[in-house]
Amino acid sequence: MVLLYGVHLNLSNVIVVLYTTRMPDIYYTVAHRDQKEIDSFKTRYEKFDIARIAPLFLSALGLHVSNIKPSTSWGSSHVIYFISVLERKDVLVFRANLGFNKKPEVMMKVEQLICEEVEKRNIPTNKVLYVDISRTLYNFDFQIEECLMGSDIENNFKGTKAEYDEMSFSLGKYIALYSKIQFNKFGMFDENSVQRNVLEGTKNSFFEYITVCLDEDIAYLVSSNVISSLKAQTIRHLFDEYKPIINSVKKGSLVHHDLADHNIFFQGKTITGIFDWEAAVVGDPVLDPASCPTWRTFYPREKILIDGYKSITPLPNHFQEKMNIYRLRTMLWKMVFAIRMNIVTDARKQKFYEALKPFKLT
Repeated sequence: MVLLYGVHLNLSNVIVVLYTTRMPDIYYTVAHRDQKEIDSFKTRYEKFDIARIAPLFLSALGLHVSNIKPSTSWGSSHVIYFISVLERKDVLVFRANLGFNKKPEVMMKVEQLICEEVEKRNIPTNKVLYVDISRTLYNFDFQIEECLMGSDIENNFKGTKAEYDEMSFSLGKYIALYSKIQFNKFGMFDENSVQRNVLEGTKNSFFEYITVCLDEDIAYLVSSNVISSLKAQTIRHLFDEYKPIINSVKKGSLVHHDLADHNIFFQGKTITGIFDWEAAVVGDPVLDPASCPTWRTFYPREKILIDGYKSITPLPNHFQEKMNIYRLRTMLWKMVFAIRMNIVTDARKQKFYEALKPFKLT
């Protein structure tokens, strides 16, 4: 039993609630999925029947499959295959789930709609050709998309610091540009609206979204001996103290929410695509720059990324305060995720403690 913000929380109940909550009521999908769903990912390729792919491509796009190659990506919750077809010279990407959840994976459709909006702003991104979340012909959901030019930064960059810095500056510019795409409400995208090809959030304020699963995340870190009960109470109070600043954003913007280098393609020193929008939300544009220090990078990125951002749009009021509190929120869910996936490292711990420093909690 943990006393958190004046309320006693039963940790066993917290864990049950945290890992069975449906999509609109969780903060970050990869951290807050049902444990049974996470466990199912380990055997997803063994369970998926690739014989379905060829007839699926024919019925969906009229394309004849000539070759199927599985992805080597470990982090995805989907099966991903690279598909060659007779009618095109380029390789296409097929991504599907196993239909584990009874509800369709609406974020696949969300990603298609987001990419269409981002492309209109001349921001390089992936192009989703087809999405089926109807569960009428198949008992799973899938996407078909074009391959981006180049390769991901995380696994393939071997250039200089100057080249990396140039891409970091460009990334800051792109964040500022796509943050001009605004929607009603905040948080995760409303599933019913998406079915009508409309993008809007599910929460009435950004604070309402930021604090989704906050108590559960904090309690889980107490139960995992990452933070003390006393520090947990202090962290929870911080978010209420920052509520006026968090709610100073009145109109929500597009937030990618997962700008790790493995989600950015490049060629030379040019970003050729920002992709994997499945974690995207409607929120404060500062949320993306704030998460920057929490990702693994080849060279320090934060200052240069902010310079790129400022070259497009001025920094908002209370920028540094927002950076600090959003960075802390990011590291709270990331530590939960790392513990659940058994990937806690000294580097991840250090990033967590660095997020506590602005609040003198280390």
